[in-house]
Order: sequence, then C-alpha cells, then structure tokens
Amino acid sequence: MRNPAPPRVSCPNCRFGRFELQPEDRRLLADGAPVALGARAFDLLVALVARAGQLVSKNDLLTLVWPGLVVEENNLQVQVSTLRKLLGPNALATIPGRGYRFALPVERAVDHDAALPAPPKPEMGTAAPTAAAAPSPTRVSH
Repeated sequence: MRNPAPPRVSCPNCRFGRFELQPEDRRLLADGAPVALGARAFDLLVALVARAGQLVSKNDLLTLVWPGLVVEENNLQVQVSTLRKLLGPNALATIPGRGYRFALPVERAVDHDAALPAPPKPEMGTAAPTAAAAPSPTRVSH
C-alpha cells in the first residue's frame, strides 16, 4: 500500500538544547553551525518537533516522511537511530508498537529581524521629512 500525500507540516524555527531547526531553509544548526543531515532524517525531525511531546504513530511518520512511497518500517528505525546519534539518546522516546515522541523541551526561536523595533511613524498632521533640494547650478556668462 502506498502512503498518501502528507498534510503540510507547519513548524516555525525552534530551539532545543544546542540545536536550532529552521524548516523553511531545510537547515539544522548545532551551536550556530550547519549540521549535515539527510533529507529523510530532516523530514522526520520536522514532523516530530512540530508535535513535540505528543505520540506520533509509525504510520503517520511513514506518510509524512515518505509520501506516496511503499517503505519498510525499518527505514523509519534507521532514521530514528540517525537522529538519536546526533541529538542524544533521550531526544526521541520510543512508545513500543505505537510510535515515537520528541522528548526534548522545544522553544520557538527568536526571529532577529522581527525583534528589531519598527522605525517611528510620523504623527498625524505632520509632514514626513523630505530630502533637501539640491541647489540648481548657476550659469556664469563671460
């Protein structure tokens, strides 16, 4: 049986331990440096982090990580093993016969651009500052 197309997983940039996950850029950072991670392991990480603290069934993970493909359950176990080697043995909890749970505390990463204060807006009734007009060149006749 083929896995149906997965629903789109929305996961903002987030931090856990020394890692920052940036799903939109398909990037994982460790202490600010990019980490090499295969596409399936990355997709698995995004799916689990998006549901941190919740049980995610094996079938749901197979559908999310291998959409439209027929895969063996051991493929999932291999990717889980890869993530545990990278993140630590306690990062992913196995719920025997049911699925996995992302067990590290997750916090939303601060978007540094969004954290910058917005420039002040001109008050109502006052004109916005304009650039001074440059003086026009004068012609000298001889």
